[in-house]
Amino acid sequence: MATAILCMSFFLRSEAAPIAPSITPAPASCEISATEYFSFDLVRINCPDKSADDWAVKHLAEWYGSLAPKVKAGSTKKTGLGAEDYELTVGKKAVEIKAETLQGVRYALYSLRQIAIPKRGTLKVEGWIVPKAVIKDSPALSFRGIHICWFHEREPWEIERLVRLAAYYKLNYAVIESWGTFRSDVAPWFGWPDGTMTKAEISRIKSIADDLGITLIPQINVFGHATMSRGGAGKHASLDLNPEYQPLFEPDGGWNWCLSNPETRKLLSSLIGELLDAFGNPPYFHIGGDEAHGPSCPDCISQSYSQLFLDHIKAMNAAVNAKGARTMMWHDMLLQKNDPRWKGFKANGTAETAEGLLGFPRDIVLCYWFYGDPQEAYPPLPYFKGLGFKTLACPWKNIGGLKALALNARNGNADGILGTLWHHDFGGDLVDIYLNLANSAWNAGAPVKRNQVKTHLRQIGWDMKNSDPKRAGIFHYDLPDESFLNN
Repeated sequence: MATAILCMSFFLRSEAAPIAPSITPAPASCEISATEYFSFDLVRINCPDKSADDWAVKHLAEWYGSLAPKVKAGSTKKTGLGAEDYELTVGKKAVEIKAETLQGVRYALYSLRQIAIPKRGTLKVEGWIVPKAVIKDSPALSFRGIHICWFHEREPWEIERLVRLAAYYKLNYAVIESWGTFRSDVAPWFGWPDGTMTKAEISRIKSIADDLGITLIPQINVFGHATMSRGGAGKHASLDLNPEYQPLFEPDGGWNWCLSNPETRKLLSSLIGELLDAFGNPPYFHIGGDEAHGPSCPDCISQSYSQLFLDHIKAMNAAVNAKGARTMMWHDMLLQKNDPRWKGFKANGTAETAEGLLGFPRDIVLCYWFYGDPQEAYPPLPYFKGLGFKTLACPWKNIGGLKALALNARNGNADGILGTLWHHDFGGDLVDIYLNLANSAWNAGAPVKRNQVKTHLRQIGWDMKNSDPKRAGIFHYDLPDESFLNN
């Protein structure tokens, strides 16, 4: 259960209460003054991990330039705090940070950055001030992730910015799904030839993510969504330009991979290994698995599809395990569509795929996605956990549903949360998803202040050395055209 939240202002000096600074995600316990500020000159770090001092020096200089506060090493004794916990005290003489790990220090400094402001009354920045504050914070969920789609139309800077914002909001995982954009050496024909998800870009963004404290997880789809394009687009990122590879896909639109073709497993296993290498061998790999169609290939139809499906998933899991990672998979094809137990709870599977689930290796992490209105309970979550699977709650842009799923996760019905963006990675949906996901994954209950995101994206733009108006704000353009709004 999440720690009870105490966020309040103190030392108010007028009947009309001033607006105190706030932090996203809302800390478990915080007191922040609305009126009493101190010069931001010194940060004392009390942490057994001395790499935290160097990290603080580097990033405070990045954020504040020549006006950055000095960093002073404090106690190196064990703190007794959790791996991601921190305590932050802003006083007249110094800012004190207490954490057990570098990650805790990162999170303390992210909170500090959100409440520090320039000294007032000058034309340009001449120094920094921070409000008097006492913050004690720890996350409610250990797995706090965001699922990001790398579409053909997306540029690397957009993915980088989404990853940076996720780290700033103290999420610790980001799934990066290639929509035909990964430039493979194993299979150069796999995806669009001008895809921007190159190994060089993956390495660059991964280096940033590692530095900021967020782990990237690669994804390709090994069942449905084999077109690597949105269904309504009618495109196929492999076959539209390379028809000779048709035997790898189901003949009905190419939406599914052909599970009976041994070349399919061979190719996908190679791609999984290649992507895991490109991402520096992270602890997880996402294989998709949602919204698949029934078999249309005569070889697939002639076999036991439950066994074929099970054998395919086992082979994919073995390829993931061979690189030291765990498989993640969407849930919906694992629940039979006409089973009354799952009515209204996203079941797209058949009796065959639901039967196949029972034979799955139990190290597979099942990602339960539900995008509708809030429900009091989500029966698939205890069902999967009862079978022995680790589960993640996966909401989208319905904020009530997001909060309800997160509450179920915090109550122990799931092992973490993985928010999804899909094609709503801009505008008001970007704002609402990130704010509410961060609050719900860390601690719930504080009101969301939407203007914060715009300030935080501006700060991230400074970190990225942005000089292009298109790359600022939550839209590319001041007057978004209709195609962008509907993207």
